[in-house]
Amino acid sequence: MDFTERYGPWAVVTGAAMGVGLAFVEELHQRGLGVVMVDRDPVVRAVAARRAGPTVAVVVDVRDPGWTEVLEEAVGDREIGLAVANAGVSYVGRFLDMGPAERAILLDVNCRATVDLAAWAIPAMVARGRGGFVTTSSGSALAGTAGVALYSATKAFSVNLVEAIGWELKDTGVHSLAILAPSMDTPAFRAGRADESKMMAPPVDPRTVVSAALDDLPRGGRWLADEGLEFAAAVERAERVDMISAATTAMYPHIFDR
Repeated sequence: MDFTERYGPWAVVTGAAMGVGLAFVEELHQRGLGVVMVDRDPVVRAVAARRAGPTVAVVVDVRDPGWTEVLEEAVGDREIGLAVANAGVSYVGRFLDMGPAERAILLDVNCRATVDLAAWAIPAMVARGRGGFVTTSSGSALAGTAGVALYSATKAFSVNLVEAIGWELKDTGVHSLAILAPSMDTPAFRAGRADESKMMAPPVDPRTVVSAALDDLPRGGRWLADEGLEFAAAVERAERVDMISAATTAMYPHIFDR
């Protein structure tokens, strides 16, 4: 069974208008799937119109409690064989400097919306005996990471969810994968004003990460994007917290060297 037969004919990608989400769209089109592009920014309509492959643009905020109802109406009778929970929000700064609204946004987008998409998409896949569910996680999920404390916690949430779903759905033909990636070269990363001279490696091309991860989707579980993350994952937990926290805060001297 090839990729399209196993995970097609249509995929849903949240946070699809730019960055990692758009990399998913482009890669899935190359693999023969149509893509339902979900984003809160209306620019997703123009982005979708420029794609070479079949697309449907859905403008909705995944923070809205009824967003999957909007998605379902837009999908109609299209068969969704792959769901990618990519929409995400980050916050760089000390945990105690976060306000209630900022905390709520991270929890709603990074956690609840991921759960919403899984609960909406997976039952039909199980009934068909094939399909896939993917989350865009982060290397910070490997340990509690200072400087992005709540973000790293929400990304660990998605990893645990994917691993548990994978165990529960083994032998159903439905695969789940959490992509743990290093910093990727996206508009969101650039907006964060990270000092690249303090990074152990430059930000990576999201298209490279997405392509390699989708190749490994049948394996399922936690997927580490590079050797640096594999090394970090093998380090004792307390040392890992220190190592990743020091590396992350060093990237943002304009925030943490004050």
